[in-house]
Amino acid sequence: MLGGVFAPDKGRIFMGDREVFLRVPHSAQAAGICVVHQELILVPFMSVAENILLGQEQVNTLGLVRTGRMKQDALKFLEILNAHIECDARVADLTASQQKLVQIAKALASNPQILVLDEPTAPLGIQEAADFFRALQVMKERGTALVYVSHRLEEVFQIADQVTVLKDGKVVADKMVAHTSQDELIRLMIGRELGEMFPTKSEVKGSRTILSVRGLKREGELFDIDLDLQQGEILGIAGLKGQGQDVLLKALFGAVQRDGGTISHAGREVRIKSPSEAIRTGMALVTDKRADEGLCMLLNVRHNLALSTLKKRQKLGVILPGEERTITARMVDHLNVQTASLKKLVKYLSGGNQQKVIVGKWLISEPHIMMFIEPTLGIDVGAKTELYRLIRELADTHSMGVLMVSSDMLELLGLCNRILVMYGGKIVSEIQGDVATEEMIMKAALGKVSGEG
Repeated sequence: MLGGVFAPDKGRIFMGDREVFLRVPHSAQAAGICVVHQELILVPFMSVAENILLGQEQVNTLGLVRTGRMKQDALKFLEILNAHIECDARVADLTASQQKLVQIAKALASNPQILVLDEPTAPLGIQEAADFFRALQVMKERGTALVYVSHRLEEVFQIADQVTVLKDGKVVADKMVAHTSQDELIRLMIGRELGEMFPTKSEVKGSRTILSVRGLKREGELFDIDLDLQQGEILGIAGLKGQGQDVLLKALFGAVQRDGGTISHAGREVRIKSPSEAIRTGMALVTDKRADEGLCMLLNVRHNLALSTLKKRQKLGVILPGEERTITARMVDHLNVQTASLKKLVKYLSGGNQQKVIVGKWLISEPHIMMFIEPTLGIDVGAKTELYRLIRELADTHSMGVLMVSSDMLELLGLCNRILVMYGGKIVSEIQGDVATEEMIMKAALGKVSGEG
């Protein structure tokens, strides 16, 4: 509503003493409000400079765009973020974190009075986030008001002066950051203590090896990866962004090709060259890109849940709708997906419920190995708690092996039986979950230690 995307049913919005009516995005921009949405809103086949200054192009007397001047102006906003991105580069060729920085630079270019940021650091690495926070401080000192929506509570305490807690669409608390704590905010958000976020870990000693990887390689990205995953185990993979964690899971799933090494499932070597072969082997992958790789946003809940197992419910090439409705409705109940109907489009669900739909889609295929890349990215604390219990249930009740890449050290420590740390495309440390600490993980992630912890 602040961005003019939705119109309020009731209530009034004031900027200073002046009431404003934000009926469309243009009216919000004219009022000096700029919103950086969680989902990327960029033109992929235009250049970085063209995206940053879209709608603000400078032209000469002949009406031609002054390309050189645009690059100079765009560079100024990238430099505020300390973002080393070529202004000529196509947005489609950038990494997810670079695209997010371009989106933020585009917002800065509008010189807003109020900047609303929705989960802005979700795809950013540690250094990129640090540079971004410095840029926010500069904007704050210049008089820009910032509204910062985040599920990463540590960021709230790092940059915010005041915090408002929303639950079920209502304000439940409004506090000065200096007078509250993470524990108190979590209690307000989910009604539980911090220690209750994670389920109790189960013992996995003596379990059989469900996945064994030896000498896995991918040129320039993975180097002689060895790992074993036990049945009923949650194995975490940590490291700074770009150290090979995501590539490793995608290589195991056949989404990217490997150049060497072997993969064995339940003691038998398997040749996985595509995701379809991985699915037949009993593997499933939940990536960090819900909208692009996990869901068909223009399909409804039922059709998304059914996607991975269509062949199981066909007769002479025709899908059996009754059977499909039964199995998907059962999964919605099992995962407590908050939706009014199976016919509701998934794009209208919250991030947490969208993630449940992705997990449900794979559970219907009855996998033996579940792999997650940033499983709680962009979802609220309450949904995180539900997802943590679900992941633990997959390992304990369904006897699956779970591989989990996460940049959130708290969830690695709270969920995982073991943690592997990657640096430079290699596994440099193995840490048992019952002795792991944030310091141990971070030292290994920075390449300062190797071996077992």
